[in-house]
Amino acid sequence: MKIPFWPDAKIHNIELGLSRVLQLLERLGNPHLKLPPAIHIAGTNGKGSTLAFLRAIFEESGLKIHTYTSPHLVNFNERILLAGKEISDDFLNEILTECKKAAEIFPQIQVTFFEGTTVATFLAFSRVPADLLLLETGMGGRLDATNVLPEVLCSVITPISFDHEEFLGNTLAKIAYEKAGIIKKNCPVVIGKQVEEALQVIEDQAFKKRAILTKPNLPLTTYHLPLIGNFQKENAALAIAVVKAQKKFSVSEEQIKNGLKKAKWPARLQKIPHDDFDLYLDGSHNLQGAETVAEFLKKQILKQVQDDIHIGTVANPHFLPFLNSTSPCKSRVQIFQKVDLRHGHICHPELVSGSKKQKKVILIFSMLKDKNCVGFLTKIKDEIDELIALTIPDEPRSLKDFEIVKIAEKIGIKSQTASNFDEAFKKIKSDERPLVLISGSLYLAGKFLENNAHLLTI
Repeated sequence: MKIPFWPDAKIHNIELGLSRVLQLLERLGNPHLKLPPAIHIAGTNGKGSTLAFLRAIFEESGLKIHTYTSPHLVNFNERILLAGKEISDDFLNEILTECKKAAEIFPQIQVTFFEGTTVATFLAFSRVPADLLLLETGMGGRLDATNVLPEVLCSVITPISFDHEEFLGNTLAKIAYEKAGIIKKNCPVVIGKQVEEALQVIEDQAFKKRAILTKPNLPLTTYHLPLIGNFQKENAALAIAVVKAQKKFSVSEEQIKNGLKKAKWPARLQKIPHDDFDLYLDGSHNLQGAETVAEFLKKQILKQVQDDIHIGTVANPHFLPFLNSTSPCKSRVQIFQKVDLRHGHICHPELVSGSKKQKKVILIFSMLKDKNCVGFLTKIKDEIDELIALTIPDEPRSLKDFEIVKIAEKIGIKSQTASNFDEAFKKIKSDERPLVLISGSLYLAGKFLENNAHLLTI
């Protein structure tokens, strides 16, 4: 289903706290106390990918896995996997009806959309057998509706950045304190790469709760990953550290390797088949996500430069820094080469200013009003040639396309609007096959997947 009938999703009355959730759970017989062992995941970026890696590894080891994630991309059912399968519409409606009736008993409990659907999820999990629950927070951690389990196998905190500041605080220390609220007494906690300000808070909370804190081993070099981006190596390393930190389930090294190969997580630098473009779909929407996108684009341009000159034996040592540089040099550099035809390698590559243009990069972009659009675009502006702005359909919180163009042009990005994806694609003009990235919002990514099912199967 697109969206559940209860609670009303149109009312965005986010109100952090656990009292309403606990009261409703009690009326339902405390289903959250009847769940399989759980791994609880908080953080700003990488929660979903880390969970996807964990699911793939544990399923490879033969376990049946419940998962709870948010938001969804196309259908709400994506959020709730019961023993590895999406919850059916019939069962979802059944448990929502039960929860709604319980909430309406006098005195009524007015839960938010996320609170009500989370309670319903716990009720569903309690009625379907599984070996393990992978549980992702919605926002924050300490007061998040998922944070009602008295103990867990392991708490996980992915990298922390600025997001939802109006609810979690305007410093990384405050945000980290909220995220670290999922740490349980005497339970292991595994943390991803953190800035020092956040790390100090997490370590302090772990110490107070006598939680054994573990950090993953990096770099990750011996595993094949199907998900694109260096950050996915960090997410995979975090997942491996979690598997090894929990002591209930035995998982072999071979199962870890094979599981990682099977991980799937849509709209995270996802390559989309397309006849005319190198097309990627990404749901990044905060500053840390923008840094990830910028790094990805730099590497794609550098790779194309290296492919263009058919790198072999480079005789001129002054050329090597360029090859190793992360600068795309998209518009001001041409590579001239003298090729030794006998040996088929480059003898005298030279760089000459003001010549051939490299692969064009087009950003199809939209963002919610409560996100840092200026900050996001500022971090990636040097890696894109043009922006095409959309308004996310049927999303009242979306920035308007003309508002995005105004922001983009103010910071020096050539921009135009389009009414939909088809129109955006038609507006892309390039002599060579361009790189096209759809980014800025998971809601935008979801609309693309919904309207372009013919390009791929999720």
